[in-house]
Amino acid sequence: MFLRRSAIKTLALTALSMRLSSGIASSFADDAVRARKLRARMPALACDCHAHVIGPYEQYPMIVTRAYTPPTASVQKIRAMHRTLGIDRSVLVQPSFYGSDNACLLSALQQLGTNARGVAVVPESASKQQLDSLHVSGIRGIRINRAGSARDRNELPAVVEAAGRQAAERNWHVQLFLPMPVIAEIAPIIEASPAPFVLDHFAGARASGTTQPGFERVLRLIERGHAYLKLTAPYHASQPPDYPGMGELAAAFIDANPERVLWGTDWPHTPWVSGQSVDTISPFYPADNVRLLELLFEWVPEESTRSAILVDNPARLFGFS
Repeated sequence: MFLRRSAIKTLALTALSMRLSSGIASSFADDAVRARKLRARMPALACDCHAHVIGPYEQYPMIVTRAYTPPTASVQKIRAMHRTLGIDRSVLVQPSFYGSDNACLLSALQQLGTNARGVAVVPESASKQQLDSLHVSGIRGIRINRAGSARDRNELPAVVEAAGRQAAERNWHVQLFLPMPVIAEIAPIIEASPAPFVLDHFAGARASGTTQPGFERVLRLIERGHAYLKLTAPYHASQPPDYPGMGELAAAFIDANPERVLWGTDWPHTPWVSGQSVDTISPFYPADNVRLLELLFEWVPEESTRSAILVDNPARLFGFS
């Protein structure tokens, strides 16, 4: 009797294990099929306009004043992700936890070669020689990240204006990560700037429609060509897998000016947290990269418009030949 019960238990555990393994295998298989269908429809030279490379920690230390500590994300991993999606070009963006030390970014650009560009954090005091060196390394933009900062807004206009002058000298752009109402406040500075601007993550919009504060003012920046808009990180404002409300925003931006819209993965989906010790590694947001690209195809069914967003607009802005 003991042997029979033991055998039955073993068979049951084996069956459970097989079912679980089958489910995992099916999930991976489904992801592979979805990715393969997307790759077949991707235009050549498609660009991921917003991603990050992180670490190793010992080689690229993070600033003490950072809000969080993410896991590492290597060049090898971003290459694999891009192969899965059928992406040929990439734009790496300096994250907040490295401050103005762009060493990790520059190393990644060197490894990725001519199909990669970068957006750095550059102090106003940077010399001409320093900026020239950044340009040679593939930097094409200056990032201003104040989305999670409580610093005085009074200093922001001067910072934005100075960055615009720096960027214009080298045919760069200024990239802003700010809440939408703040972007609306500084819209006159953006309009007067000699450099183009790029607005991160749906320009900081919420998933509350096109009547939210600042939307019309920001939409006018896109419409008149003063700024580009990145369809990135919908999880900052909505919920997976379909991110309700973000499609309406995407349609409004694209209708305003499809030549000023970009797309990116925001890989590896760094956490956006506060109040957690920096001694604790905060896990990445569990975003589905395949689903993020599927959404672009759903939001932009016209092949010519998708090609402009994925290929033509990035090539023009970032100087891909």
